[in-house]
Amino acid sequence: MIRRPTASTLAAAALVLVALVASACISTQPTVVEQGATPSPETPLHPDGGTLPLPSTEVIAGLHNIPAVAERVSPSVVLVRAFVERTDADGETAEGFSSGSGVVFDSEGHVMTNNHVVEGATTVDIVFPSGQEVDVEVVGADPSTDIAVLEFDPRVVEDLAVTPLVLSTDVRIGDWVIAIGNPLGFEGTLTVGVISAKDRSLQVSPRVVLHDLLQTDAVINPGNSGGPLLNLEGEVIGINTAIIRGQLASGQEAEGIGFAVATTTAIPVAAQLIQNGRVIWPRIGVSIDDVTPVTAAEEDLSVDKGLLVRGLAPGGPAETAGIEVGDVIIAIDGHPVEKFSDLRRLMLFHYKVGDSVLITVVRGAVTLDYGLTLDELVL
Repeated sequence: MIRRPTASTLAAAALVLVALVASACISTQPTVVEQGATPSPETPLHPDGGTLPLPSTEVIAGLHNIPAVAERVSPSVVLVRAFVERTDADGETAEGFSSGSGVVFDSEGHVMTNNHVVEGATTVDIVFPSGQEVDVEVVGADPSTDIAVLEFDPRVVEDLAVTPLVLSTDVRIGDWVIAIGNPLGFEGTLTVGVISAKDRSLQVSPRVVLHDLLQTDAVINPGNSGGPLLNLEGEVIGINTAIIRGQLASGQEAEGIGFAVATTTAIPVAAQLIQNGRVIWPRIGVSIDDVTPVTAAEEDLSVDKGLLVRGLAPGGPAETAGIEVGDVIIAIDGHPVEKFSDLRRLMLFHYKVGDSVLITVVRGAVTLDYGLTLDELVL
């Protein structure tokens, strides 16, 4: 099951459960040690029969930063409480609240959290690690990326702590990361893990698929939603948003699979929320699938990367320009587009509604260019 890690005082809403994705079973062979043999840690064996050098202390030196990161960052990680009204089967209305995490990311009093933490709330406040409670306003929220920005008066908080957001462009698989949040109501909890994968996509509801996700094995639980995923420098590289945990449909148990919205998405989304109160998405006007070697073989395509056009919005920019179903989009203004996340980043970082762009497509074995004007995607 996929869980959105938001803690709640409402028993009926303690966990948000959404759709299940497939899992695979991998079998490994155990290492056999002859009876009486004692492997020496000083001389690890190489597959060729030689020995391997011990790991350099420089490899793990960065882990010594974790206590310092915790001391510096924890004061900026807040408990987010979203107060909601619920009506029971008898028509009785009661107020409760759901809770998650957030991080203060600038000195102007802006807090980043998840959309699903504050969605449907009548009022929202935050609680600092000092215990100070502060009212906030929801500046804007974007369901398609699960990012929300809150705002409070920074003058009411003494010694305000701020943790910067940095683009996660240089994050590598295997990099150590730190998660701080309020899982299950335990405020200021820190866990450590690594980046397990990058650029993941995850369907979290029938209508919402999150993209540009960092996968991590750092322990994330309900209540961590909206909290920061940090590098060893104490910089925010992701916003924790979802976990896969529990028994899958296959009967297998899933653990250690958490996801955070990468800051390559979170930063431009937050900028638009602050400026416009919402994200204004430019669109080409197509429904698409990523092209992989498998789909290329199935569809008899001449390329194995790009975006396969499955449908056209009636009267949209692509249809008007002459793009056809079955075309494969491979570039926009010369920027390579190999998968949907590439298109998404281009729309967030480089373009706005009304911009003219040149779309390069492959049709059969022919490469064609089409000029069009981006209009607004209405969600």
